[in-house]
Amino acid sequence: MRQLLFLALIATTPILLNSCTVNKDFSFGLDREFVVNNYSSTTYSRSDTADANKASSDFTKYKSDMQSLEIERATYTITSFSGSATQTIVSGSLAVSDIRGGTSITLASISNVNLSSVAAMTQELPLSDAGKQFFKDQLLGSAGAAILTFSATTNETPITFTVRFHFDIKATYEKSFP
Repeated sequence: MRQLLFLALIATTPILLNSCTVNKDFSFGLDREFVVNNYSSTTYSRSDTADANKASSDFTKYKSDMQSLEIERATYTITSFSGSATQTIVSGSLAVSDIRGGTSITLASISNVNLSSVAAMTQELPLSDAGKQFFKDQLLGSAGAAILTFSATTNETPITFTVRFHFDIKATYEKSFP
């Protein structure tokens, strides 16, 4: 009987080893900073590439096996500001678009943000469902990147500040081993 169990174990070992699949999560942060310097107009816009490949070596390593991507949290921080105590972003938006061009989708909107009162303080950035999904789709796409565009209108000039947008991202990959 023991010999039969031993033979059964030996016979199924290659099958067990051939069907090994690993699911693994990892997290990373993706930051984009926009410098708005001495604008004499109350309206301005800045764009930059958000590249998950540059933000995480794990993203690059496991991109071909990526199963899902979740933006768990988004924030913004006014990292520097020189203006009056009453200078306010009346309305602003962060849009996302494909790096190859095309239509942009609003990822987040802000309004009535007094720059001096939030300077150096991290603020939650509520994301639109459509923008969040489009951003995830772009990061999961072949380039692993997207264009972020920050546009806003303030109540007075000159406008001189720096804003950093931060995204906490969780990725899941599945790797099968023969």
